[in-house]
Amino acid sequence: MCQQAQDLVAQVFAGLDDDDDDDNVVAVQGGRDVDEKTSARLDVGSLASLNEKGAAEQLDTEPGVGLVELRLSAELEQWKQSQHAAGNVLPPKGAGLTRASDRVLQLFGAAGWPEAMTTNNALFGCGMANLLIGAVDVQTLFSNYVTDMAFYYEHGYDGVFPSLDLLLDKGLQDGHARKAPGGRERRDGVCIGKRYIQGKIRLEAKHKGRLANRSARLSRRLAQVVALSESSLLGMAAEVAARGFDPGAIMSDLVFSSPGTDVVDVGCDLVNSEVMNSLLSTADITATGVVSEEALRRVYDAFAATGARMLTQRWHEPVARMCSALYTWHIQNDRHMFWRRAVLGWPKARKAPARPQREADFDEAFDEQFRTTGFSRPLGARYACNGEEPCDHVARFLRASPRAHRKLLGDFWWHLVTGPLDYVGGGRVDERREQELAEGSRVRMAELYSRGLVHQTVWLVAHANHHAWQVNYLFEAAMFGSILDGGKLAGKLDRQQG
Repeated sequence: MCQQAQDLVAQVFAGLDDDDDDDNVVAVQGGRDVDEKTSARLDVGSLASLNEKGAAEQLDTEPGVGLVELRLSAELEQWKQSQHAAGNVLPPKGAGLTRASDRVLQLFGAAGWPEAMTTNNALFGCGMANLLIGAVDVQTLFSNYVTDMAFYYEHGYDGVFPSLDLLLDKGLQDGHARKAPGGRERRDGVCIGKRYIQGKIRLEAKHKGRLANRSARLSRRLAQVVALSESSLLGMAAEVAARGFDPGAIMSDLVFSSPGTDVVDVGCDLVNSEVMNSLLSTADITATGVVSEEALRRVYDAFAATGARMLTQRWHEPVARMCSALYTWHIQNDRHMFWRRAVLGWPKARKAPARPQREADFDEAFDEQFRTTGFSRPLGARYACNGEEPCDHVARFLRASPRAHRKLLGDFWWHLVTGPLDYVGGGRVDERREQELAEGSRVRMAELYSRGLVHQTVWLVAHANHHAWQVNYLFEAAMFGSILDGGKLAGKLDRQQG
């Protein structure tokens, strides 16, 4: 399936330069280019349980796949211009290279870790995902985090931290971790995913000056195929599948990680080199080429429904834990400026919670052309909260928590939801307050982990994520805030360059 994604990305970019044979080369192995015919023979056995029959061998050209020119609707363009005139301009993405604070590193015992692994971006991204999922022992857990650093090639980490390649190789060859349950499969999966992401990076770099206001056009099936590789965490999925977790749920969760990441970047991805934004690739957008407020809300609600059961019912499963932590990663990574996006987009966000909260499977929310169907069903009464702040589920959770930890757990929720809602609702940009909210959540998350409160942390993060999609609509606010991007990355890559 990862091979399919590689071929599809090549096909998407091929229209930019039909005369250049290099567009057919998207895989990298052992430092040399691999053409489509050779790449088709690459082994994907470690991901077999995630793969549909024959997917790895299906290399036929997919009809309708390509790039589509996009533009904002007249109403959204007018809103953007009026907001820019008032000084409400979203700065370009951060590099995500800031080192975590001494307090955070002390709580994690991470002060002596390799430099690339101690940034807020990495530590509260792949690092936190692994800490919340756990492993058979400490050595394996650390090694798993090392292998997932392949994720940060798309952030340009290999150009900033020269030791990253060697570090990753050591993690992939770690004999102790390879003997752990799913350890070999995990490392094989990382290698497969790395080939995809490096090939995509190469194509983006080649065509970066020609990708503004473009998006890939995909079918529903192809969107799911691409989303698996876009997660850059195939190794995590391969291990979890090898350990016996449901492959269908694993795939569903990894697919959700794409909108879970992309929702805050809709406007930014319109002007930079990213053409695989899952919201912009839907037929609701690509069929007309117009990014309208109405279309964005339809797509947003569809994706929100597809993640609801994962965040409220299956939150304890391994890949669901990673997806849940995307919310805190957006807040903490020194890259996405989540609270800035939210405060700028708050006027466009809905102010009342969804009633009832909704859920749907991916194939129910989208038709075969990857167009929203409008279908969803009420989330089960056991899993839907009352939508208040704090909601009945959070209040019950805190009452049931050990008294010694109750205040810390409550403070963590405050820094994820209550405090930010007060700030965002105020409608005034305050960079210092944004930083205080972000660092406050980092310190409390690290302290909870240091106390061994992993299960409690996961539940709070998952429910805060659910709130952001369907209760307080902070994700919707961030989505609209991203449209106010100032365009400084137009024609450039949204990653650190050396």
